[in-house]
Amino acid sequence: MMNITDIIQLIILCAVIMLPLGYSARRWLPRLLQRFRQRFLAPRYLKSAGVLQRTSSVTVNRQNDDKH
Repeated sequence: MMNITDIIQLIILCAVIMLPLGYSARRWLPRLLQRFRQRFLAPRYLKSAGVLQRTSSVTVNRQNDDKH
């Protein structure tokens, strides 16, 4: 069974290790996450469906276009 002093020593050891790692990770972790998102989550495999065009069933009266 662990004593209270062992638990406190583990907490201090984790703090001594994790605090400097956390401050150094602030510099490189966002870039690493951005590269990960660009590499694996980018929609590069999606293809464009193109431009939708419909056939015009209504005739357009062009003589009214020039009047402004």
